[in-house]
Amino acid sequence: MIRPIHPNEAYPWSLLLDADPEKTVVEGYLYDSQTLVYEEAGEVIGVLVYQDQGTKWEIMNVAVSPAKQGRGIGGQLLQAAEKAILSQQQGAKHPLVVIKTGSLPSAALTLYQKQGYVEKDRVKNYFTTHYAEPIFENGQQLIDQVILEKQL
Repeated sequence: MIRPIHPNEAYPWSLLLDADPEKTVVEGYLYDSQTLVYEEAGEVIGVLVYQDQGTKWEIMNVAVSPAKQGRGIGGQLLQAAEKAILSQQQGAKHPLVVIKTGSLPSAALTLYQKQGYVEKDRVKNYFTTHYAEPIFENGQQLIDQVILEKQL
């Protein structure tokens, strides 16, 4: 079941930090954003954080428990966020949604592309400039950031 996080509910930090390993970075956007959780048998196994940025919406964080990946949960969370964004729009018929991620081939990048997100830009050295510790995906260091967009 996908639902908004409850006002006094603890955030699923282990999941959030799987997608973005620096807690201070996550805290910088988390409290000004909306959060959806995917719950199964009373356990939160997926999370998605999205934010209204005025002229666009940004998916800030998407994570699914490693043991539960490959079951379509990430895609369901993205679709639920898109539906929520459409319902919150004030007059704009086709809001722009942005997702930023690492440039290396990954399950996350593949998921976003399958959901219709298209690469619009790259930021060179983003991860080496903005994070204190190196971040590795599948044994390779993340260096550049990819910016993907989708018009709803």
